[in-house]
Amino acid sequence: MRTNQNLIPRWALGLLAILVPAGLGLIGVYAAVHCFASYGWTLFLALPVVVSFLSAFLLRRFDHVGWGTSYGFALLSILALGGLILLFAVDGLICLIMALPLAVLLALPGSAFGYALAAKLSARSGSVVSLLILMTFPAFLGFEQAHPLQPPMREVTSSLVIDAPIQKVWNEVIAFDRITAPPTGIFRLGIAYPIQEKIYGRGVGAIRHCIFSTGPFVEPITIWQPPHRLEFDVSENPLPMKEFSPYGRIDTPHLHDTFVSRHGRFSLREENGKTVLEGTTWYFQRITPDWYWHQFSDVIIHTIHLRVLEQIKRSAEGKSGDLAETKP
Repeated sequence: MRTNQNLIPRWALGLLAILVPAGLGLIGVYAAVHCFASYGWTLFLALPVVVSFLSAFLLRRFDHVGWGTSYGFALLSILALGGLILLFAVDGLICLIMALPLAVLLALPGSAFGYALAAKLSARSGSVVSLLILMTFPAFLGFEQAHPLQPPMREVTSSLVIDAPIQKVWNEVIAFDRITAPPTGIFRLGIAYPIQEKIYGRGVGAIRHCIFSTGPFVEPITIWQPPHRLEFDVSENPLPMKEFSPYGRIDTPHLHDTFVSRHGRFSLREENGKTVLEGTTWYFQRITPDWYWHQFSDVIIHTIHLRVLEQIKRSAEGKSGDLAETKP
């Protein structure tokens, strides 16, 4: 079967509308990630719009299809782009899965614009406009690199009630046992998870190592108020996750210095003979838009908190004996 306007078979036109925007999108992703070291608005907002625009424009330019069909092909083009990113090891599966809902949403205005432009403009005029839109992508990347946004500091607090005296809970807080519970949920997908804590010294100036599956957080103690409050800065961060790809583990740029923990705090108080333990993390991330990505990072940090708090709860409720600060 052939289109009404030319001799290009519809199946070939469909492949064209999927693969050409995906291929151009792959070049854009590589430029953003490896040339500009940018995980910002241009990559996560502009790129899906451009890819879906080109897909819908190409399809409508050569065939009288409806907008719904154009949107469907735009989504296929975005999925093909994800496949190419994995194939060429530009990024990993977890990041792609997180970015997919936003890309699917942005394909709506992108495909609508491409469809309308192809229907109203001549072939020559539409091609010129499409070329201009493509040229804006590197311009936006350059602007983003020249005018970096200051990432906002975010705060996540989680709490747990522990049926144990506050001093016993404090002893676990300053150096909890190795967590033997197997990783579950998001941790099985590669997100770094806590394994053990070690502390070197006592009081302000002591060094706390919170050991994760990807390495240790190094945390100099800044406030030591037993048995109520422990605060620390974070001087070293391990990798936040292990990315998946067809080639096994890959080392992508977003694993380095895009997610940074800055400060942490444990707060303890007694209520009705039990201890309320709160864990708080202050962090920022150099991935935008923050209003989208912090939805994931807040949940991840809360899940990490709970893994630690539940270990402290198990140890404190299951141990008996001296309540003094004897834990090494």
